[in-house]
Amino acid sequence: MDNDNLLIICRSCGRKTLMHNMREDTDKENMICIDCYKKKAPASKSTLGIFGKKIVENSPYDSPAAKKEKAPIKERMIKYICTNCKYKFSRKESQQVEKCPYCGKMTIIQDNALGAEKILKESTDKRFEKW
Repeated sequence: MDNDNLLIICRSCGRKTLMHNMREDTDKENMICIDCYKKKAPASKSTLGIFGKKIVENSPYDSPAAKKEKAPIKERMIKYICTNCKYKFSRKESQQVEKCPYCGKMTIIQDNALGAEKILKESTDKRFEKW
C-alpha cells in the first residue's frame, strides 16, 4: 500500500487529509492539515510554505554605498620568500612571520626586496641616468 494515499485526521479541524498534505503543528506534537497550518503560521519574511520549504521575500535593492559599508576592510598582504628553500608565500600585515612554513628555517625576507621586476623598475628611474 502506498504511504502517500493514507488518510490522517487533522488534530486541529478533524478533517481527513492525505498524509503528504499534513504538517507538524507549531508545538511539534501533532500533525495538522495545510489549511490549519497556514492559519497558525506567523506572517513573517521567512515562513515555511505548504511543502515545508522556506519562503523568503526578496530584499530591497541595496545601493553600492550600502554594500561598501557592509564589506569588511581588507588587510594588506606582504609577500615573503625563504632564502634557504626558495619557498614563496604571503601573510597578512598583522601576522608575524618568524620562520618558513615549508622548511622551518628562520631565513625569511620580504619578497619585494628581491627580483628582476624591482631592478627593471629602478633602471628606468631618472635618478640613475648619467647624462
